[in-house]
Amino acid sequence: MKAKIKQIDIPQDKRLVCISDIHGDIVLFKRLLDKVNYCEDDILILLGDLYYTRSDEISGHSTLKFIIELSKNPNVHVLRGNCDYVIENCFDSAEIEWLENLPHIIESKDHIFVHGGLTSNDLSEQDMKSCTKNDAFMEKGLKFDKYVITGHWSVVSYTHEIPCFNPVVNEESRIISIDGGHINIISGQLNAFVIQDGKFSFDYVDNSTTITVEKPQTAKGGSLNITWLDRFVELVEEGEIFSTYKHLKTGKLISIPKSTVWVDNEGNLCNGNFGTDYYLPLNAGDAISVVNKFGNMIYAKANGTCGWVEI
Repeated sequence: MKAKIKQIDIPQDKRLVCISDIHGDIVLFKRLLDKVNYCEDDILILLGDLYYTRSDEISGHSTLKFIIELSKNPNVHVLRGNCDYVIENCFDSAEIEWLENLPHIIESKDHIFVHGGLTSNDLSEQDMKSCTKNDAFMEKGLKFDKYVITGHWSVVSYTHEIPCFNPVVNEESRIISIDGGHINIISGQLNAFVIQDGKFSFDYVDNSTTITVEKPQTAKGGSLNITWLDRFVELVEEGEIFSTYKHLKTGKLISIPKSTVWVDNEGNLCNGNFGTDYYLPLNAGDAISVVNKFGNMIYAKANGTCGWVEI
């Protein structure tokens, strides 16, 4: 089925705020809007995955209702993501109609907005499924005439050395990926990507607890971040809390909390969180967001970048 395309005009004097993959978290979504000082005069574009659907139920219905109200403002534009499908017994007729009318692509003079990705510069030939679910879109070697702003694929999966959840701007391909991995990844965040006067900026919120670092540490490691597509590892030496594994894609050895490694249906050992050798550079008194604690090590985030902190 061909993708639905919506054409919009974005006046040069307007601030553009883009948010993707809210996944039903109305509390964090409202916090993010407040943090970027969103106002009704801004152009707000939501890039899909507004809520979560699981077999016969919906998670985040209140978020959907809130977004529908927001969209009554003509400056608010909403895309449909791969999670935004209809379960008949979960929605009323007005919500179903609203969802079914959502576009898969939004195009302006300078930008294209799509949840998953595109297959070419020709928007008239885009398929609905490719637009809503296009894994690792930025790594497919495509180049575009306009900036293509996407969600769906968490940006941390594009960072193979140091895990970072901040938006990624690829100037060569003209692709901007903004999904901070909120809900899907334990250390994820909800990003707002802002364009104003031709300049890019961003801000984010997450649900982590913030603490103050008592002792400094220097950066080290940063040679490996295990991403979802390259999640396979092999046990080399078992330890009490951390074990040594060989990352099969790169052949590199890495120490990982053994409680975070699991076996998939084919019997492969996998790691998708905490799989990095990077230590955050910190000064005493710096604030960090605590993701998890393993023995005397904290997996933490500072300014959107994750790594280890020794305590």
